Amino acid sequence: MAVRLRELIRAVRACKTAAEERDVIAKESAALREAFREQDPRYRHRNIAKLMYIHMLGYPTHFGQMETLKLIAANGFPEKRIGYLGLMLLLDERQEVLMLVTNSVKMDLNNHKNQFIVGLALAALGNICSAGGAIPRHLSLPAKQHAAFSSSGEVPVALTQH
Repeated sequence: MAVRLRELIRAVRACKTAAEERDVIAKESAALREAFREQDPRYRHRNIAKLMYIHMLGYPTHFGQMETLKLIAANGFPEKRIGYLGLMLLLDERQEVLMLVTNSVKMDLNNHKNQFIVGLALAALGNICSAGGAIPRHLSLPAKQHAAFSSSGEVPVALTQH
């Protein structure tokens, strides 16, 4: 079983040499790979949080990209929050797996029940998109509609006439 994030941070900080740190990260990365193979959704968000920490230290984390996308597709807000954070940190617009997340992002942008989930999707789009990026155009209209709401909550007429 992998250690908790707090314990991983303590172990990395306690390392005296770079080789020691690499050893701690290699062991934890192996434990994360094993946890991802087991397909246990209970600890997926914790494992992605550890993966983001490992990424911030500069180590490769490509093996967790699909798990990030699974969190985004989950129903709960805590899972989506970590999933979108992982999307923004671990992936960029050059990643091919990014095309797999577009349907989940579109559904989250059209989620009228939870404004926080809509906010997560908008923040992720703003972080990973660029003018010539690979994000499909069908995500631009829902994003524009959310960005253009007035204080009364009405969509401007110019955006509804597409």
